[in-house]
This record gives sequence, C-alpha cells and structure tokens, in this order.
Amino acid sequence: MSTALLSSAASLPPTARVVREGATLALREFASSDADALAEILGNPHVMRHTSSGAMSYEAVVDLMREAEADQADPARTQHRLAVVQREGGSLVGTVTVERERYSSVYCHSIILRPHLANLSAGYEASQLVAGLAFDELGVHRLWFMTAVDNLAAQRLFLTSGSTHDGKVRELYFRDGRWWDCYMFTILEHEWRTRAHLTLRDALALLRRKEQGPQPLAPATA
Repeated sequence: MSTALLSSAASLPPTARVVREGATLALREFASSDADALAEILGNPHVMRHTSSGAMSYEAVVDLMREAEADQADPARTQHRLAVVQREGGSLVGTVTVERERYSSVYCHSIILRPHLANLSAGYEASQLVAGLAFDELGVHRLWFMTAVDNLAAQRLFLTSGSTHDGKVRELYFRDGRWWDCYMFTILEHEWRTRAHLTLRDALALLRRKEQGPQPLAPATA
C-alpha cells in the first residue's frame, strides 16, 4: 500500500493536518468541527461493544476532542488521537488512538470505524496507516494492539496485518458488571517493512499458508 506524509487537504479544515494517506482512507488531526460526526460513531453501542468504555456520551466525546486538540499543541506529545477520513470528500468515518511508550514502542488503543466500514478491507488499510505512522513518522521499533477475547474480527485483522499473537492479559478492564480478558498482538518494524507493500489479498494468502503450516512430504514410491 502506498502511503505519504502530507501537510493539508483542500477539502479539510485548515487546522486538520493530514498525517498519513492510503488508497481510500487517510489519518488526520481532529478539528473542533468533528465533534458531531465523532459522537455519532462513539455513541453507537454496537460500534463500541468491544471497547473498554462502551458507548460514549456527547459530553465525553467533546472532552475527548479537547484533549486531542491539547495534544496537538504539545511539542512533547505522546498521544495521537486521529480521525480516519475518506480521501474522496474528506468524510470522517472513524478514529484511531496511538500512544508512544518507553522502549521504542507504540500502543494502538483502538481502530474504530463506522458500521458500513467495519470490514476487513477498511480495517486492513487503517491498520497499515497506523503502522506507517508508528514506524515512519514516530520512528519506533514495536507496535502493539489489544482486543477483547470475543472480538474475533479484530483478531483476524491483526493477524492479517502481520502481527503475532503474544498471549492473553486476564481481566484487563471492568465493564457491564464483569471483568474482560484481552489478547495482545505485536508487530516489529522489520516485520512490517517486509510486507508493507502487500495487498489485502496477498496478506490473506500469506496468513492462510502460515495457518496451514508445513505440508507433510508425500511418501516415496518405488
């Protein structure tokens, strides 16, 4: 997938710097005018069913927007709360949050997309944009993700994107009257660079071969 670092886009607010661009989606900074569109996404119980927060109120989304704008003004920022937008038209269709940590690592808190884009194709492109941000722009060595153990779609996405399943974190967060376990997935810079050019079809084919494992040799015939 081809990506590029950009400084602006004609269809976007002048303060909304585009950070990373893919074939159909882009990552950009939030602008205050995004609050309504973001609240529609983050306030949807179905969209947020696998997150630690669950559906968010409009007031909580406004607070999140304020935090995002404060992060943008901080030269030592570690949090990057970004909008996922469609390249054509600039419509806001989701959000990602990444946090730079110690030891040259970035944690991707979430990749959240509108229901009509909650598919492997859009998720794969978004995950590649996040990886490009982590490894190219932030220059780290390691990118990792967490997902609830019942979020099979996210697990498939991370494996397709080349991440390794590194284990389970037990009872990580409390929501809806119970504790939730999560799985951890990690990809390293050199692993991503060897496959950053792969299309979704190529990535799926590679994953299928990996899952099938080495094929036994046929017995020799006389």
